[in-house]
Amino acid sequence: MSENWNDYAIEAGDFKMEVIEKNRVLLPQTAIVFEVSGEINLYNSQAIKENLERLIEKGIVHIFLYLELVSYIDSSGLGAFLGIHSKLSKVNGFIRLVSPSEKVRYVLELTKLKSLLQIFPTLEAASEVF
Repeated sequence: MSENWNDYAIEAGDFKMEVIEKNRVLLPQTAIVFEVSGEINLYNSQAIKENLERLIEKGIVHIFLYLELVSYIDSSGLGAFLGIHSKLSKVNGFIRLVSPSEKVRYVLELTKLKSLLQIFPTLEAASEVF
């Protein structure tokens, strides 16, 4: 799949979501890795969801999100992740959260979503469970 991955980058205020190279680990053509930073909230969660839905339509069904630099996530951000999780599970795909910040991890634990969404400490660990 020849694609301009920069078309899938999002930047709004202090929020940023950009594609990063996946050459550190062996991943299939159906995978993409994003680094996310800033706040995930009502103002950008819809853009995140639409961006990932466009990728799913193009056959990208393995999504990895680095969340180490995310300082805040609200219910709309969690809703976007759950919506993508639901779409991907129907096509044998997945969304994996990699290295979430302490604040994101706390919200995932508080909402009991830690057991539903797949969380991994590193991309290497997330890619081992294919």
